[in-house]
Parts: sequence; structure tokens; C-alpha cells
Amino acid sequence: MAAARPTPAAIRRAIEAMRAAGLDVGSVVVQRDGSVRIVASRGDQDIASPPDSEEAAWDAAMGAAS
Repeated sequence: MAAARPTPAAIRRAIEAMRAAGLDVGSVVVQRDGSVRIVASRGDQDIASPPDSEEAAWDAAMGAAS
């Protein structure tokens, strides 16, 4: 059985989701199993947890962006 191949539309959606999350795309890797891995650029970026999550208290304690 041949390995799955992601469509250009699936790759585009993955990149758009990364950008919508506020992250800069550093690279796109298509794995042998057909999965797509989007790697953020190496710039430092704080990603805050949703305000109603338990992790938000940790973010506040550590000084992460909210």
C-alpha cells in the first residue's frame, strides 16, 4: 500500500492555521506517512493559554503574554 500524500489544500490549511495562531512559519515538512509538520520560526514568541484554562494561572505567574 502506498503512503498517503497530503493535498496542497491540506498543507495550505495547516499553514493558515499556524498563522491564525499568531506564529511565523519557519518550515513545512511532509512526513513519509503523509502527515504534515509545520515548524515555527526560531523567533521568541510567547503563546498565552486561553483565559479560562488552568494554564492561564501558570502563564500569569511566569509572565507570559495574555
